[in-house]
Amino acid sequence: RKWSIVLRTQLTVRVNACIDKLLNSDGRELRRSLFSLKQIFQDDKDLVHEFVNNQGLQCLVKIGGEADQNYQNYILRVESSFRLVVKTSLKLLIVFAEYTETNSLLILQAVNYVDKSNRHLLWSNTMKILNEYDNTPSEVVLLIITLFNAVLSAIPDQDTFYDMTDALEQQGMLKVSQYYLNRKPPEQEVIEQFSIYEATLRHEDGDDESTIVQLMR
Repeated sequence: RKWSIVLRTQLTVRVNACIDKLLNSDGRELRRSLFSLKQIFQDDKDLVHEFVNNQGLQCLVKIGGEADQNYQNYILRVESSFRLVVKTSLKLLIVFAEYTETNSLLILQAVNYVDKSNRHLLWSNTMKILNEYDNTPSEVVLLIITLFNAVLSAIPDQDTFYDMTDALEQQGMLKVSQYYLNRKPPEQEVIEQFSIYEATLRHEDGDDESTIVQLMR
């Protein structure tokens, strides 16, 4: 038990150091920290749990949101450092979401906290990126819709489900979805994720869930 406490303390210290590093870095240093963190999480699952328990998800959402604001100003720069921060933040959030369903709900709570603090609709920063259409790389689009689907699949009640989807629809999600489903040339992974999103909505509205099952295979 003594060693368990020591190890837990060491994990907490490491996590707090990671969070402090993220919050106090920018530019190249922030990108390097995010890439390193992704590798650390893949190698040490215990650190994932501890990161979540120490409000690490709120930290990631906050960083991603701030990067999104800058991303709008540098959207045409193909190798924009802000774009890399956004992509890596999204990848990390997906790692958390796929680790356990509980984490998906914690991500939603973190998004709620950040957006409500700024008096924005839920997922406002990510929706701004999706609404850029041709200026947004397909990889970023795929990461965003994959994260949306992961979070929606973990929501246990209709009220919370519709809180999220209504907020997305208010920000043009229907138009965004139709755009990417019909864009030429077609991109299979993007189409698949948007199809899952639409099938999930239909299922929640009472339609047949067989489509979702087929898409998830």
